[in-house]
Amino acid sequence: MYLSPRFFIFVITIGILTGIGIVAGLNLVAREAKQNEHAIATENDLGGSIPASEQKKMVTDEPYITAPSVIQTNTPEKIIPVVKKDTITATAYLVGNLMTGKVYLSSRSTQVSPVASMSKLITAIVATNTISPTTTIEITPLETNVASDTSNLMAGEKFQFKDLLYPLLLNSSNVAAEAIASSTSRGHFLEMMSNSAWEVNMPTAYFADPSGLDPHNQASAKDIFALGQYLYVYRPDILQLTRTLHAEVSTTTDHGAHSFDSIHPYIKDERFIGGKTGRTKQAGETMLTILRIDNEPIAFIVLHSNFGARASDTDILIKKFEALTQTP
Repeated sequence: MYLSPRFFIFVITIGILTGIGIVAGLNLVAREAKQNEHAIATENDLGGSIPASEQKKMVTDEPYITAPSVIQTNTPEKIIPVVKKDTITATAYLVGNLMTGKVYLSSRSTQVSPVASMSKLITAIVATNTISPTTTIEITPLETNVASDTSNLMAGEKFQFKDLLYPLLLNSSNVAAEAIASSTSRGHFLEMMSNSAWEVNMPTAYFADPSGLDPHNQASAKDIFALGQYLYVYRPDILQLTRTLHAEVSTTTDHGAHSFDSIHPYIKDERFIGGKTGRTKQAGETMLTILRIDNEPIAFIVLHSNFGARASDTDILIKKFEALTQTP
């Protein structure tokens, strides 16, 4: 039986087309399986099926606390930031003498960023300038709706203003901050906070609330240094309050008994003159620490430290300062 060359070409062509169809079909199945797997992973990780564009927006809009000197360690699943023990995680810092104004160490000291509860130092300045120590301030239900703190202040309780300064400055009570600011006109109080910042020589600072929960409460390390200078020279009474380890407020007919403890990491350091801490998602950890070293008031300021690292960042700055200033 004779088979023409044209027949062989036809058979070969059919074979090639069949092979291509099989490969294409397998690729389509694999692609669909991969897409399904991605959709399932997206639901598990993010709590629902979200378009890729929205996922990207969520990731890029989410602040991630890191530092210029972070090293990266690769693992099969993800990249984990590992911070060296001698690395400062703060994105901005400043070390300076509050009396002479000399700055010994600084990084991005003019960069403006959220300062969190360090805002309460300005709240204390404005309040003590405008409110009588014996003024009665009532805690309202609205004020207890702010982010929780450890002050345990309850709606309906009434305090003398001077007693509310302890939860404000020791355990950084957001309830106390709102109650103080709202005891007259909250809007006017916020205006006075920004005005006071200008008077203190904090030109790039801005305050949108009395507690620091609002990320628009911003300042630079240089601004905070000027605030430290002002407090040291003109308002030592406020600094004295910030170095109180523990305060008790007895029960009265208007409120129950309360105890307030300082949360500043250096509160038990014999050199501690005063300071204030802060922590929010947007601000990371912030802290002003004033220590008396060689009989000089030295301010250590860190902004946007990693969570849990403001004390270790300050420890590193203290060591760097001592190494820089020690006598050969």
